[in-house]
Amino acid sequence: MESASGSKEIIDRYENDHFSFQLIEFDDKIILNVMINGIVDTTLDIPMPTQSHINDPLQDEQSLGVEPVVLLGDPHNIKIQVVASQIGKVVQLSRRPRNIILSIASRYFGKGDVTQDGDFEKVMFVVQHVKELLS
Repeated sequence: MESASGSKEIIDRYENDHFSFQLIEFDDKIILNVMINGIVDTTLDIPMPTQSHINDPLQDEQSLGVEPVVLLGDPHNIKIQVVASQIGKVVQLSRRPRNIILSIASRYFGKGDVTQDGDFEKVMFVVQHVKELLS
């Protein structure tokens, strides 16, 4: 087993919720934990596309090919799939893209098939903190 090459943590609040963003980097993988009020209830594997797929000049940013796989949790929760895809795109565009294991509190985003006011802002809050961890 490879040893971790680095780790970071950011703690923040959004409205009345407490967030802990933890990043553990390995040579070939990133472990990302997004605990919300101390809870993590879903784990996803977010594989990065192959190098040939990334270098395809016909690809645009909207079709970066990030397809999360639910390992633990509700595989039908569309919201958490969107969050994971956005995180995958951020990592893919980072200086060292690697496969990701993401653990997150899906309940924070509500039912996966019902949109609510504030959904976009919640996703952007999480994605922005992931960007900070990767910088």
